[in-house]
Amino acid sequence: MASNNQITGKQNYHIGYKEDTLKAFELRNVTTCLGYLVPTLEALPPTFTLLDVGCGPGSITFDLARRFPQAKIIGVDLGQEVIERNNANIPLHAPGTGIEFRAGNILEPESLFSAEEIGGGFDVVHEHTTLICIPNNIEVLRMMKQLAKKDGGIVACREGDTHSQLLWPPCPESAELQERIYEMNGLDTQTGRKLLSKALEVGFRRDQITASASVLSNITAEERLPYAGSMITMLADENSQYRRAAAKFGYTEAQIEVLRKNMERMIEADDGWRLLICTEVICRLDGYS
Repeated sequence: MASNNQITGKQNYHIGYKEDTLKAFELRNVTTCLGYLVPTLEALPPTFTLLDVGCGPGSITFDLARRFPQAKIIGVDLGQEVIERNNANIPLHAPGTGIEFRAGNILEPESLFSAEEIGGGFDVVHEHTTLICIPNNIEVLRMMKQLAKKDGGIVACREGDTHSQLLWPPCPESAELQERIYEMNGLDTQTGRKLLSKALEVGFRRDQITASASVLSNITAEERLPYAGSMITMLADENSQYRRAAAKFGYTEAQIEVLRKNMERMIEADDGWRLLICTEVICRLDGYS
């Protein structure tokens, strides 16, 4: 999800759903991304309902289903292709669990959920680094609040603050292009640091919110390769959003080559890593405004 048109489902995710990108996202799981939320989930009845907004390739969603097999877990995403892929992979990744995936626009809940699901609400409505990929993402957070149970429901968010991202060896040219692409698509690279403010803006009281922070990282060679490799693939594809944006900004082939070498150096460097500050909120509805 990544542009004004994306809210209506008319445009693809800005870094695409190619296999390399999906593999990079599949590094994300409950252990690496949801440490802040696991104790809360473990305290719920085992048959809780959870909505995963912007689930992408479903690595976190599948892992949640394996850990909580009695829960009803629904992953939603605008990408029809990635949702079909996820549903086809349920027998492989989460057999015998209550997981399913649905394609559609979260801002049009009637296209995704039954009247009973909307009326009853979900025990947990969750997203991981989805808001940062959506312009005017406050509306998505507001919808997440509406879809949670009015009394006892939980809205949980973990958001990257891309403006805080650190790459070593340094890649300033890559950081500059990333910032320009986000800005072109109406996205805010400082979404993470604004997450608590956004929770308050949609109507949560401060005493309903537990806030924390952690780091999303690509440190080992196995972690750096999918991340940097997906960037190299996008740079090689003249039809990718990254290459089209670079062309729009007037980047030369020599500048593209610098970007590619940045990622190759990151893959090969024994001291290479990527660090990204993430902020987290757990918002609990208590039936009172």
